[in-house]
Amino acid sequence: MASSVSRRRKSTRTTTPRPAAQAVARSVAKSKAKPVPPDRRGVILQAATSLFAKRGFEATGVRQIADEMNILSGSLYHHFETKDEMLHEIVRDTVEQMRDNAIRIAQAPVDAEQRLIALVLLDLGELTRNQEVHAILSNERRLFRQREEFAYVVEAKRGAYHAWRSVLQDGIDTRLFKPDLDIFLAISTVVRMLNTAADWHVNEEASIAGSAGIYGLDEIIDFYLGFVLGAVRLPARAAEPVPRAACEALATFRN
Repeated sequence: MASSVSRRRKSTRTTTPRPAAQAVARSVAKSKAKPVPPDRRGVILQAATSLFAKRGFEATGVRQIADEMNILSGSLYHHFETKDEMLHEIVRDTVEQMRDNAIRIAQAPVDAEQRLIALVLLDLGELTRNQEVHAILSNERRLFRQREEFAYVVEAKRGAYHAWRSVLQDGIDTRLFKPDLDIFLAISTVVRMLNTAADWHVNEEASIAGSAGIYGLDEIIDFYLGFVLGAVRLPARAAEPVPRAACEALATFRN
């Protein structure tokens, strides 16, 4: 009888799980929890953007994008049907939003010089913040012109160009800018100059820091504002201060 009671007591005794068993239990519990899926499309686009900017669109293959992410090429096709689809997603919003912002600034109720300053601030700010996408837009301009499916890129750039043109023409008409200013050459030169400045600031400044010093973005902006205004202002106005602060709010990028 006593032995039977003893057996019953032993059967109801609880035991403390060992550390190894606790670890296994935790692992099982975690495996049952539903993981949060990563933004795989976004990660793919980041890798593609970097490679398109560095190597060029035509020179970059799907396999290179997959290798950059350490995945099989076939995995990319679960998210994008073609490399072209990636390029569309990379450039569409940026080029159209830049056009819309340029038009908004060109239509602002301030004088032409303040609008020109705002355009320069907008471009330099976005070119440095989103440099790789803008590098693609600049480097692949021939591809965009040649392929009909990218006509929206050409149209958006044309819209931004006409916004800049209207500002410079207004500055000539109101005698703020030189009457003989070649508007086409001025815009082409300034836009390419700002692209180069952004690329240098983002990608190459560190390599020459020992000899040239390190320039902050504000210093670069002030230099190029002074350079651009020096090129377009009437000689009698050349020494006037640059009203940058008054244009900062107008230049703020809007989605």
